[in-house]
Amino acid sequence: MTITGLDLAVIAIYFGLIGIFAFYTRRTKSFAEFSVARHSIPATMIFASMCASYIGPGFAVGMTSKGYVSGYLFYFMAMAFVVQTILVGIFIAPRLSSRFRDCHTIGDVMARCYGPVAHLLAGIVSVGLCIGFCAIMAKIGGSMLHAITGWDLMLCIALITGATALYTMTGGIRASIATDALQFGLFSIIIPVLLLMAVFKSPDAGEVWLRAKALTQQGFGGMSMIQIAAVLLSFLLGETLIPPYANRALAAKGESESRRGFIFAGGFGVIWLAIVITLGVFGHQFVPAGTAPDNVFLAMGGALLPSGAFGFLLAAMIAIVMSSQDSVINAGAVSVVRDVIGFKKEMPDRSSLLTGRASTLIIAVLAAVVARYSPGIIEGLLILYSIWAPALLLPLLFGLFRRKVIHAAGVSAMLAGGLSSIIWQFALKSPGGFPAILVGLGTGLVGFVLGSVFGKRYSVLKQEGANV
Repeated sequence: MTITGLDLAVIAIYFGLIGIFAFYTRRTKSFAEFSVARHSIPATMIFASMCASYIGPGFAVGMTSKGYVSGYLFYFMAMAFVVQTILVGIFIAPRLSSRFRDCHTIGDVMARCYGPVAHLLAGIVSVGLCIGFCAIMAKIGGSMLHAITGWDLMLCIALITGATALYTMTGGIRASIATDALQFGLFSIIIPVLLLMAVFKSPDAGEVWLRAKALTQQGFGGMSMIQIAAVLLSFLLGETLIPPYANRALAAKGESESRRGFIFAGGFGVIWLAIVITLGVFGHQFVPAGTAPDNVFLAMGGALLPSGAFGFLLAAMIAIVMSSQDSVINAGAVSVVRDVIGFKKEMPDRSSLLTGRASTLIIAVLAAVVARYSPGIIEGLLILYSIWAPALLLPLLFGLFRRKVIHAAGVSAMLAGGLSSIIWQFALKSPGGFPAILVGLGTGLVGFVLGSVFGKRYSVLKQEGANV
């Protein structure tokens, strides 16, 4: 991979634009602006920001690597994510925008549904997951900067994550969404151009499609039905209403803006995933045999794009990392303020804003440290999905769609689902290859039912004791 002075100039111009955006969106004067932009974000910005958030390293570099290894297997798998995003836009995001208008985080919503203990647990899970997501993105972003400059990998991780944290700290969610829109425009142009060049320069397109068919069949053949079901379920539920997405639903101007932003973002995913998976399939025509799958994306750019245009692609890749990082860093910082520190008593506005800014930096530092130990992109995301869905999504959905829920049900579901998933995959090493997300969802559901039964019984006994 040869990087010219023109490529470096393009990257420098990109960082200059990000700096200008950070300057003009830095004046966040209240915590409501920092966390949910005073519920003022229009549908177009929700759409662009949602796309920029979910098209992180996983849905760019990671999916290209999966296309290179297993053809269109993961395209069909990831359609579950598209369906989920559209369903959230139709049924859930508008409900968050209206029924929970005064909430800032998922933890706030859980507090309304299940009380203060659930509030704290939701905060701990949200912050932990945001650090995990940020670490995965930091590693791929640092690796790209390392490839460009040759600098030490940890220094590159720190620079990427630090730059993202800086504008997120000063501008909060408004800066995150504004820069996301810029970054979305950048990579939604250059990456389709890269695919078109691969198609036009391919020496034998017929061979590509035969290879794609063979790789896809091999991919499906190498997985059991239970593994396929688990991956589909992970894509369907694993990113549903994770903190950055929930914060965007809560930041929308109203129900209509929230609904349209999510639905259009889901529809765009159909096109985007086809582009990056197909790019991976074409990779066999242009990259040397033995290329590591996670390196195929950049290798394709180096092989196909002229000087300057390759710098544009590198800037787009940095944009993809930063647009996902800023979302999870901001969401994690807001969760620290609302759900961890302030789960019992809300802090004054100025204290909340200062704590949110400090938390932004702390989360960025922790993510940069964890990044060294993070696994492959898709593998890392699937681990986080398998914790989020059982620990928080299951009780959250019950709370959103049932008018009356027992507090103990939510707490027991969170503990049972989250802990069983963690123990199954880390302590027991997934016996028999059975997926942790299925174990977690099953035990979480049992926990919810038992919590409902015993919680209701306890309430009856308490009421009877009060009447005696």
